[in-house]
Amino acid sequence: MFFSNEQNKIVINQFLHKTESINIENEVIKNRLKLSVVILESIKNQPEEWDAKCSFNIKHVGEKLFKWLREFDADKPLIIDHIYVILYRFLCEFDFFIEDGMELGMELRSVRDAIQSDSNDMENNLASQIVYASYTMPANITKKILNDPNISSFKGFSAKAEEAVKLKKEWNKEISDKQKEVSDLKEKLETYKTGFNFVGLYQGFNELSKQKKSEAFWSFISLIVMAILIIAPLMTEFVLTAKTVSNGETVAMNHLFILIPLFSIEIILIYFFRVILLNHRSIKAQLMQLELRQTLCQFIQSYTEYSTKIKASDASALDKFENMIFSGVVFNSEKLPSTFDGIDQISKMLKSVKSS
Repeated sequence: MFFSNEQNKIVINQFLHKTESINIENEVIKNRLKLSVVILESIKNQPEEWDAKCSFNIKHVGEKLFKWLREFDADKPLIIDHIYVILYRFLCEFDFFIEDGMELGMELRSVRDAIQSDSNDMENNLASQIVYASYTMPANITKKILNDPNISSFKGFSAKAEEAVKLKKEWNKEISDKQKEVSDLKEKLETYKTGFNFVGLYQGFNELSKQKKSEAFWSFISLIVMAILIIAPLMTEFVLTAKTVSNGETVAMNHLFILIPLFSIEIILIYFFRVILLNHRSIKAQLMQLELRQTLCQFIQSYTEYSTKIKASDASALDKFENMIFSGVVFNSEKLPSTFDGIDQISKMLKSVKSS
């Protein structure tokens, strides 16, 4: 920001204000001041645009311009000449950077042409400045631009483009390889996912099987205890009776009366023995079902994929198999699904997979 600076704006306004009330007799100097005022009016009206397009002269003669503007005196033609030449340099640079297809406004174009015509009547020093601004300065600006590090990078654009194409091919190949690896990993993960699901199902059956084995163990112990309790009263009565007989005593009626409650106790114990026995048989039946389910889960790893393929041709192909795997655990061995039903369905499934 140079012309947009508030302090510099004040200097320009002060200069323009001074030029409004002065009278210069020398027509040449008067005309040069008039042309300078036109350029400064444009700068005043579009400071941001002049800042953007005149960086070269802002850097080299910007401070000098404002020095002469502050020291402006109508009685000192040399100061007006300095302002005149410097502003022409700014005008030439501004014109140099105008976008393609556009050109200076009519007023500024007339100023430029008038200054170039005026150079023929100037002193050698001023004329050389005009020639420099018209011809040499654009070349210097171009040289500066071409030597800019950001622009220099375009010199190797062709090589960089070829390298980029080569890298793109390598990246495409690498991406293709990576996509194949990812696809392979996806398939493996799907397999692992399915396997994990069936492993989880297997573990669930295994935990339930452990619980049922524990129940079966304690029910078996209960059967042994009940068997001992059933035999114990009879053995006790038999021993007492045998002891009485061995002592030469006669079996009295009181011994017979003891048999009545003894038989009652025996009937009750036998009833509970039967209840425990039925429960033990039920637990053994449940264990058999759980073991069958665990056996099936060990090799049905891709059940979802297989069932989709199989059911496409026969919607009821796996019904009995699914009923066996996912049915509740029954407590009566007579109500168990037929083992051979499951085996038949597994055989059909394997044949369908093999044919597909």
